[in-house]
Amino acid sequence: MTIEQLIERNNELRQGLNDENEAFYTDFMIYARTTNWFKDNQAIEEQLLAILQDILQAQKNGQSAADYFGADPKRVADSLLKNLPVKVSSFFSLIFYVFFGYFAIAFIPAISVPGKVIDLGDYMLAGIYLTAGGFLATWLMGEAIYLFKKNPMKKWLKYLCTFLVALALLFPALAINIWIKTPLRLSFDGWVGIAAIVIMLIILAIYQKISVTSQVINRPIYYYIVFQAVVGIVTRLPFLEGVIATKNGKFILAGLLGFGLVIFWFVSWRMLKKFKNDDEK
Repeated sequence: MTIEQLIERNNELRQGLNDENEAFYTDFMIYARTTNWFKDNQAIEEQLLAILQDILQAQKNGQSAADYFGADPKRVADSLLKNLPVKVSSFFSLIFYVFFGYFAIAFIPAISVPGKVIDLGDYMLAGIYLTAGGFLATWLMGEAIYLFKKNPMKKWLKYLCTFLVALALLFPALAINIWIKTPLRLSFDGWVGIAAIVIMLIILAIYQKISVTSQVINRPIYYYIVFQAVVGIVTRLPFLEGVIATKNGKFILAGLLGFGLVIFWFVSWRMLKKFKNDDEK
């Protein structure tokens, strides 16, 4: 099976777990996926599926996952995962997916407004930082799973720690965008801008298709990026450029971008509601 098929099968079988075993396995799964970047992703998903099947069998026999794996699930997880084959290319592929994901999300909306000078160097620096920061945050999340199990914290304190860590990681990226300027500043007006947007959309579509897991950029964000791209293309067409440059044209453009945000939040709300309903079934 492919990685996508393994993940889909994993999601199907997890529905058969009781609440206690579901919590145990979810911790195990997140830990495996967030702390083993240099391992073969295919092998990780195959191992996770095998472990899930073992837990389901133990559950049928009246044994909990905690009893089956013992009192130290982190040690068991490490021993099971350490022998998996190393695949360095998986790590570098993941770096590409994270960096390009940020670049697509940030760059396409930025060039949707014609006449705006874009600092490509600034976006690249922020992307490099956020990629590194994202890996650090992911690793911390994986390590924190079993750390919190050994040292229970109140839920509000966990949320506070998560918020402070996220704030600490995001602030430098914001500072880069505000205060750092590079010589790599370009204008994407007219047909140059249209060509740049089309190329980015093609790369984005390929990116979504070949990514390690399907829909790395979730649907609401993906649709919003495409909407911004369409606005950017339309406003650069020769017969509309002059109109957009006027005061009324700028109001129309602002209204279109605002409409896009409303649609984005509506689709996001619908998806969250659907996920909630699925979880309650």
